Amino acid sequence: MSVVEPIRISNSEIQTFKDCRRKWWLSYYRRLRPRTESKTGALALGSRVHQALDDYYSKGIPLLEAHSALIAKDKAELEAQIRDTYDLDAEAELGRIMLEGYLEWIEENGIDAELEMISTEEIIEMPLFDGKVILQGKIDMRVRRKADGVRMFRDFKTVGGSFTDFAAMAHMNEQILTYMMLETAQNKEGERSEGGIFTMLKKVKRSANARPPFYEQMEVRHNVFALRNFWQRIHGTLSDMLNVRQALDDGASHQLVVYPRPSRDCKWKCQFFAICPMFDDGSAAEQALSEAYVSADPYGYYNTEEKKGSE
Repeated sequence: MSVVEPIRISNSEIQTFKDCRRKWWLSYYRRLRPRTESKTGALALGSRVHQALDDYYSKGIPLLEAHSALIAKDKAELEAQIRDTYDLDAEAELGRIMLEGYLEWIEENGIDAELEMISTEEIIEMPLFDGKVILQGKIDMRVRRKADGVRMFRDFKTVGGSFTDFAAMAHMNEQILTYMMLETAQNKEGERSEGGIFTMLKKVKRSANARPPFYEQMEVRHNVFALRNFWQRIHGTLSDMLNVRQALDDGASHQLVVYPRPSRDCKWKCQFFAICPMFDDGSAAEQALSEAYVSADPYGYYNTEEKKGSE
């Protein structure tokens, strides 16, 4: 009798499914990614800043040195493919300025002094649906507040708009609720989890014309009622996802169960933007997919046994 492996799902996959089922179908169900990875743009810039911060906190690599190494790696790949590096050079300067200012900000305001780091890039899991589903999250940093010993998670965000806009929606952010649910499940006797800390870096060069603040930190908490209701809500969402997955396994048309949801954000945040209309206008979409995309594990970045921290 064969053992059925549980389906692993993250908040990122859930949000992709809720935002656009077609993108979810291509990214997670069919497990496709572009054959040529973009080294520039909002997502690439944020990923480098995020990785540099992880290297700084978990490995002790000087922050600007970590960022420079990531830029050098991406530049070498572009040059090997005989691709232009002009945009990357511009983003390298922006990233350096952002991180240089971040170091000044945490020093001047004692941002890190009140927190004890527990771990970075730690994977936390929770079985659901009698073990058929594993809800998982890769948390930037788990910390303990020195003043009272309360545990919290810390997430770094590079923000293109205003911090006010982000803060206005923070209490409805399902990433926060998911992480809080996962974090609370890790509590041992005598411990409690309070919520999340968002450390935000604005994507600006801090020039004379730029409007501060350029860095901000905010805490988000939810009470037990919010978490209980989210528990029910996430079960409803996961039920929908499992039903759609089963329909696809049974041969249902993708047009019927994983229809697209076009929006003004598609151009910058969806790697299938150019090919999406081809599924609807009679073009050779599958041929285009085979030429421009390759099979890849969307959870490849979870495949590590390393837990970086003190516990």
